[in-house]
Amino acid sequence: MPPSPIPAPLPPWARVLVQLSPFIAAGLQEALDHIGELFDSADPSPSAWMHIQMIGNPTGSVERADDFVTTMDVVNITGGGVDSSWTGADTQAVMNDIGPLLNAWAGQMSSDYRWREVRFYKRFFNPYGVVEPFARTGPPQIVYPFVVAGLAAAGHAPQVAVTTTDRTAYPRHWGRNYWPHPSGTVYEPGGFIPNANVDAIAAALNTCYTALQAAEFYPVVPVTQVDKVATRGLLTVEQIQVDNLYDVIRRRRPPHATYKKLIPA
Repeated sequence: MPPSPIPAPLPPWARVLVQLSPFIAAGLQEALDHIGELFDSADPSPSAWMHIQMIGNPTGSVERADDFVTTMDVVNITGGGVDSSWTGADTQAVMNDIGPLLNAWAGQMSSDYRWREVRFYKRFFNPYGVVEPFARTGPPQIVYPFVVAGLAAAGHAPQVAVTTTDRTAYPRHWGRNYWPHPSGTVYEPGGFIPNANVDAIAAALNTCYTALQAAEFYPVVPVTQVDKVATRGLLTVEQIQVDNLYDVIRRRRPPHATYKKLIPA
């Protein structure tokens, strides 16, 4: 069955693609519940969403190279279409739902690290004729200070992270988030994350995403191609997946060693 236009209000966890026209092929639409249109940056009324950066750093560090970043993309769908206005009340409402999620992760994050701030960047797609899919939008629309220290003891190597997956209607177009600096006590034999911690992370994400969608703010995964065809659009998240495997953020290797030894001296 082909997808229908976006209803008002859009139910949570629906499988939706909003994209620049022309729409994807009819066969690919079968995986969707609803489909809607976006307008590119050259349009008099371009469609916008928010790219949100949740930023932290080692406690006491003033080097930006030490920063860690977890991201989220959110679109406001109101009245069956994308609302691009993004007022101060909108960003504050989203921040109110993100804050408890960051607090929940702080409970599992090493006390050597802290959250520092949350940045909201307004994003648009370029027309298909422009190679770069995303329009340049400059500095963040707003920055919310959010200083919350990790509460857990010890830590893993700086590269170690917990990962969560935003599942969409298209398996090869899922989002992935890295939650850095988990406590060294979050560990069980074999190198796995304990089930209780997996469940706690999933519950915090579910609470955040459910609250956002209830207010018509939908977590999405930006896509630039589907089935090898150029496609500039946003896929809504239909499920959250959290597993018990650690991952590695390679760029998190500390920039400076605090001790070196040469042999022979």
